[in-house]
Amino acid sequence: MTFNGHYVYAAGVALAAFSGVLISWDPGTVCRLSSDAMPDSPFSYPALCFTFWAYSVPVGLILAATGALMLAGAGRGLTLPFLIGALATYAAIAIANDPMPHIPPLFGIGGGLILLFYFLILWVTKAEMRANPFKLIGYTFLVTGFWFACGMASRPYHDLLDSGQSPIDIMAYFVIAMGFLLLGEVRARRRAPGAHRTGLEGHTA
Repeated sequence: MTFNGHYVYAAGVALAAFSGVLISWDPGTVCRLSSDAMPDSPFSYPALCFTFWAYSVPVGLILAATGALMLAGAGRGLTLPFLIGALATYAAIAIANDPMPHIPPLFGIGGGLILLFYFLILWVTKAEMRANPFKLIGYTFLVTGFWFACGMASRPYHDLLDSGQSPIDIMAYFVIAMGFLLLGEVRARRRAPGAHRTGLEGHTA
């Protein structure tokens, strides 16, 4: 499982990186698409390229996560349900969202749940956050990015919001969040072995 995990993880990273970085640089040019020249067939290169770009990054993330589980020694009893469940959930949401109209209360409910989860995370991990503030910074800016991302996505439905503002602030929040979450995980891994050795030494003595 560990050997295969390298391939699954690498495939997920390659898929997400290729689509998320290279194609996202300018999907119109890469996929040869424009508002004035839409593809006539769903099987043409522009249509297939756009479909690949639209859905490949989440699939790559799921594959990379599955590979990470395999590399960690997880058996098929965990990796297969995770892979199938994650892909099925993603597909179900993508399919259901296509015909669904904009329902403002759902955004309010979703935003409330995100805030609730964030505050609960802070409450139950406050001791850990004190010892490892990188995670605290990461979570805080991640939720901040969520807030502005929701605002950007809702612009077409609100006349009072300007539709021409750049979303670069959202990207900045997400980059800061992921960077500090990474630092937090690295710090947690570095602290754990020392704490473990100290505990064993005290127990032996």
